[in-house]
Amino acid sequence: MAMQAILRVAIHILVSPLILVSRVMIRLRLCGLNDDLHRCLAAVDTAPSIPNRFVVTLVTAEDHRSSIHPGVDPIAVLRVLLLWVRTGRVQGASTIEQQLVRVVLECYEKTLRRKLREQLVAIALSSKRSKAQIAKAYLGNAFYGSGRCGLSALTCACKPNLETTSQDSISYMVARLKYPEPLSPTTEWHQRVNSRVQYIFVRLKRSANPSFHRTLRDKAAQLR
Repeated sequence: MAMQAILRVAIHILVSPLILVSRVMIRLRLCGLNDDLHRCLAAVDTAPSIPNRFVVTLVTAEDHRSSIHPGVDPIAVLRVLLLWVRTGRVQGASTIEQQLVRVVLECYEKTLRRKLREQLVAIALSSKRSKAQIAKAYLGNAFYGSGRCGLSALTCACKPNLETTSQDSISYMVARLKYPEPLSPTTEWHQRVNSRVQYIFVRLKRSANPSFHRTLRDKAAQLR
């Protein structure tokens, strides 16, 4: 826990310039950032009820430092930059807040300007709503594949209801956030999804370790 506290402080120091810029722009109503924030807040406030097991699985798979970052994860950004420099490969470093902002604003252009704006809105959003609220809003609005968006996609895949959904099904749906189902699923797509599901299972299996189980349980409590 001491290490987490140190990590939290380090992350906030690294992100502090962005936090300052975000607060100033929101306060002064610059560049329409307030409008973007209000759209995201509305999405969170009208989000459907989704069981916490979905939230914990999402956080474990997509954003495991969620409880200690302010909407932007500089460690993930640094990891991606180093990977790009060393191998030329590009990976995502977006937090759940950033992913929700992208989905709500429907802005997917691959520019530095768009990414910076997304980060500023994500930081502002993270300061106004809980991690659980934001995660549930993302799950309730995200794209899972061709013709499958938001809560309707979840309820269709997780019959008879979300409360009784198996962990296998939850992991499968969360895996599809990274690999949305195409109009005509290919063998390669199925392999990628299955690989992602296995990755999620490996991370969740650490709950067999008592200390990790406590961390996961505490994370669920923090997300409420």
